[in-house]
Amino acid sequence: MIVAMVFLVSLIGISTNAPYVGGRRPNGDQLQWNKIIHEYFKFNGVRTVNLVKCSTNRGKGRNAMHFKQQMLFTSLHAFTVTSPLNLLGLTSYFMDKYVPVRVWSGFDYSNESPPEPLYGPKNTFNRNDSIGRRPLNLRFETLNHKTGIVLELFSGSCGLNVLSWCAASENNYFTTNRFWLLVTEEFSDLQTLEDKDIFLPPDSEVKVLMQTKDHKIFSLYDVYKIAAYKELIVSRVVGNFQNSAQLIKGLQKYGSSISYRENLEGITFNTGLVIAFPDLFTNIEDLSMRHVDTISKVNYRITWELANKLNISFNTYQMDNFGWRQPNGSFDGLMGSLQRYELDFGQVGIFMRLDRLALCDVMAETFRIHAGVMFRQPPLSAVENIFALPFENDVWISILFLILVTTFVFALELYCSPHRHEMHFWDGVVFVWGAMCQQGFYFSIGNRSGRIIVFTTFVATLFLFTSFSANIVALLQSPSEAISTLHDLTQSPLEIGVQDTVYNKIYFNETTDPVTIQLYHKKISPKGANAYIRPSIGMEKIRTGLFAYQVELQTGYQIISDTFSEPEKCGLKELEPFQLPIAGIPTRKNFPYKELFRRQLRWQREVGLMNREELKWFPQKPKCEGGVGGFSSIGLTECRYTLAIFGYGVLLAALVFCCELMIKNSLKLIRLMKTYYMAH
Repeated sequence: MIVAMVFLVSLIGISTNAPYVGGRRPNGDQLQWNKIIHEYFKFNGVRTVNLVKCSTNRGKGRNAMHFKQQMLFTSLHAFTVTSPLNLLGLTSYFMDKYVPVRVWSGFDYSNESPPEPLYGPKNTFNRNDSIGRRPLNLRFETLNHKTGIVLELFSGSCGLNVLSWCAASENNYFTTNRFWLLVTEEFSDLQTLEDKDIFLPPDSEVKVLMQTKDHKIFSLYDVYKIAAYKELIVSRVVGNFQNSAQLIKGLQKYGSSISYRENLEGITFNTGLVIAFPDLFTNIEDLSMRHVDTISKVNYRITWELANKLNISFNTYQMDNFGWRQPNGSFDGLMGSLQRYELDFGQVGIFMRLDRLALCDVMAETFRIHAGVMFRQPPLSAVENIFALPFENDVWISILFLILVTTFVFALELYCSPHRHEMHFWDGVVFVWGAMCQQGFYFSIGNRSGRIIVFTTFVATLFLFTSFSANIVALLQSPSEAISTLHDLTQSPLEIGVQDTVYNKIYFNETTDPVTIQLYHKKISPKGANAYIRPSIGMEKIRTGLFAYQVELQTGYQIISDTFSEPEKCGLKELEPFQLPIAGIPTRKNFPYKELFRRQLRWQREVGLMNREELKWFPQKPKCEGGVGGFSSIGLTECRYTLAIFGYGVLLAALVFCCELMIKNSLKLIRLMKTYYMAH
C-alpha cells in the first residue's frame, strides 16, 4: 500500500527526496536508459523534466480518475510490460539528481474542448473520438528555462493524440526551449509521425531515442517537418552508441539541429507590408524616394535576404496602417491581421509596445526610428540686441572713458588756448559724439593743438567704427543658441507642426513628461488637425521662417539635403519630446518558424548586412559646410533697436523743442496771464 501511494505521488508530480522510489533499484538496461536520457538533457541545459505516460495496457476511453485508481492496484512489473522504459525508475533517477520531475498521463482527457478565442483563429486541434483524438488536460507551463519532455510509446493512439494536441497552434509545445525525447525500440514507429495532424516544425527540438532489441545499441534521430503538408524528415544525430559518453561526443560533433534546417523548399508565407504614404510611393527599391516609408523599405530588404537564405517565398499584402488598439479591444491594420492569424509575419518593423506584444511575437529587433522636433535656431538678431554684442564690456567701458577724456581735453584746449574760439563747452561734447558716429564737425578750428585733437579723435573712432560694423555683419548672419531644451522651445516664438503619422498623435497623448505635455497643449493642441502636415511642407516652413517641425529625422535629413542651401543647413537643431521604441519584425502568436527566422536575422546583424542597409536607406545628418557665408536680407526684426533709438530720439527732440518754446515765450505767457487775472 505504501509503494502504491508513493507511485501516485510521482504520477501527479510531487517531488520526494527518496533516491529510488519504492526501494527498487533499476536493472542494468534500465540504468543505461536513465543515464543516457539524463546526460542528453544535461547536455542541452535542461533544468526540469516532464514524463508523459502512454502505456498500451490501459483501456481506451477511460477517464483520468479511473486511470489513477487502477494504477493503485496494478503491479509495478505490469507498468512497463510494453514500454522500454520504467518511468517509475526514471523518475527516481532524476529526483536523485535533484532534477524537478512532473509526470503526466496521456489518458487524462479534458471534459470540454478549449474555448474559441475572441479575436484569434479557430482552434486547430482536430477532435476525433473514433481514433482517440480528444483534448487533454496536458498543460506545459511557459518557462524561462529549458525543459525536457519524455514520451513513451508515441506510436500508439495515446502517443499520437499527445503529439497532435501539442502540435496545435493554440498550444505550440514544440519550441526550442522544450526538448522532446520520443522513446521506441522499432524504427517503423517513425512512420506514425507522418500523421497530417502532427506538425513538428523546424523550430522544434524533437529527437527519437531508439534501442535495438537484439544488440542493445542506441541511436538518436532528429525529426521535423518543413510544413504540415510536407513529409517527415529524419536524420541520424548519433548512431550506434552504447553509453552516455559516446552520446555526448556525438552531440558535440553534430551541433545545433536548427542549423541543418535552412532549406524550406520554397514554401510560401502570407506577409504584410505597410505603405503609409501610397500617394508618394513609387517603388520598394527606389532610392530617390528613400525618405518615404523608409522603415518599410529597409525592413523589406532584410526579409528579402531572409527569403534568399531559407528558400522561401512571400504572398505579400499591402496595407496603409501598422495597427493600433480600437475601443472594442481589437486592432486594425497589420496588427489586426496578425491578431486574426490572417498573416504569418510582417515584412516591416513595428514599434515594440506592450499592447502589441500581448497579441503577437517579435522575431528580432531591426532598426531604431528617431523622431524629434527639428528647427533652425532663430537668428541672433531675433533674440539679442546685436548692437551691444560686437564689443566686450571692457571695450564699452574703454569707449566711454575715451569720450570723457577727449571731451575734457577738448574743453581744456578751448579754455587755455590763446586764440579766440566761438565754441561752447557743449559744442565739444557734440564733436566727440559726432566723431564716434563718423560725422563731420561744423566749426573750423584755427589753432594746431585743436586740429591735432580733432585728427586723433577721428582716427581712433575710425578703427572702432570699422570693427563695430564688421562684427554687426557677422552677427546678422549668425544663429543663436537660445533654444536648447523643450522648455525653451515652448516659450519661444516658433510655431510647431507635427508629421502626419498615427504614432505621433498617440505618443503625444500617452506621454507623462510634464515638459512635453506643456509643449503639446500650448503649441500643438490648439491647432487641432491643422498641426499635422506632410514632411515636405513642414521642412519648407523650417527653411523659410521661424518654425519647428516634429518629424522622423531620417525623412527630415533627406529633404534638407535636397532643398536646403549650404548656409541654411547651419543652425539646425533637434529635440526629442519622446523616445520611440525600437522596431522589430512581428509574427503571429505561436508561429512555428520564429526561432529559425530569428537566427537568420541575428546573423544578418552580426555579418553587417543590417548595417549596410541602414547606411543605404537612412539618410545621414547633413553637415554644415557653408559656414555663415552668403547673402542675408535684413528685416524689421534686425533693425528694431535702431528704430527704437530713432523713435526715442524723435520723442526727446519734440519734448526739448516744446520746452524751448515755453522758455522763449515765458515772458509773453506771464503778461497774458496777468492781464487775464486783472480783467476778471
